[in-house]
Amino acid sequence: MSDRIGGRIVILGVGNTLMSDEGLGVHVARLLSEKPLPPDVEVIEGGINPIEMLGECSNIEKLVVVDAVEADEPSGAVYRLPAEVLADGQTPLSLHQFTLAQTLAEWRLQGLGSERIVIIGVQPHSLGWGTELSSEIASSLPAIAEAVLVEANATEGRRA
Repeated sequence: MSDRIGGRIVILGVGNTLMSDEGLGVHVARLLSEKPLPPDVEVIEGGINPIEMLGECSNIEKLVVVDAVEADEPSGAVYRLPAEVLADGQTPLSLHQFTLAQTLAEWRLQGLGSERIVIIGVQPHSLGWGTELSSEIASSLPAIAEAVLVEANATEGRRA
C-alpha cells in the first residue's frame, strides 16, 4: 500500500516555440508524451499561458514545470528550483504572460500550494526567432527529459 497523498502528477512544459530554445519546455513535453508513463502522470504542453492549460488544480499531487531559465550558465545546464523559494516574487522569472509570483498565486488560489511545485529550468543557448531548438539544446533533450522524469518520480511515497 502506498503512502501517497493522492492525485495526479503533472509535467507542464512551457515556452514560446517561435523563439528557438525558449520553447524547450514544450519540446520536452512532446518527447515525454511519446514515452510510456504511469497512468497518474499527465504531460501537458503549456505554451505561453500555463495557467489556462493546467485546468483543475485540486487533485494535483505534484507539478513539475519545465522551462528555459536564463542564468548565465553553460547551455543545457539543468536547475531544480523549488517553487516555495521563488514564490516571494524577488526572483525575476516568468512563466511567459505572467510573472512566476503571479502564476504561483493563481495556482495557490486554485488549491495548489507552492510546496507541491518544482520548476526544472534549463539554460537556453539561443532565444532568437526560429521554430527549431539550437543543436546544443536539441542534443541535450533526452537528458533533460530524463531529469524531469526523475523529479516527477521523486514524489514522497511513490513507487517507481
